Amino acid sequence: MMFFVLLLISGNIYTSYRMFKSDSYESLQKVFQFIMIWCIPFIGMLIVLFFLSDESSSTTSYSDNSGAETGYSDSCLGGHCD
Repeated sequence: MMFFVLLLISGNIYTSYRMFKSDSYESLQKVFQFIMIWCIPFIGMLIVLFFLSDESSSTTSYSDNSGAETGYSDSCLGGHCD
């Protein structure tokens, strides 16, 4: 039982840390998510971690072959446009 409580507390601390380090949320959103993590310990932690992992896996940057990131897909590969 004590192991489960320690695991839950460390999971909440880890999730809170990742959430506060994220730049994708405004301050008010972070406050509400923090409350959710600690008031609904296991479920709140899983929900916030799901959205944090979804955010990091969907972030993709593209290049325009000049080294600058444009945020758009490049239709000209190797300098040859179709």
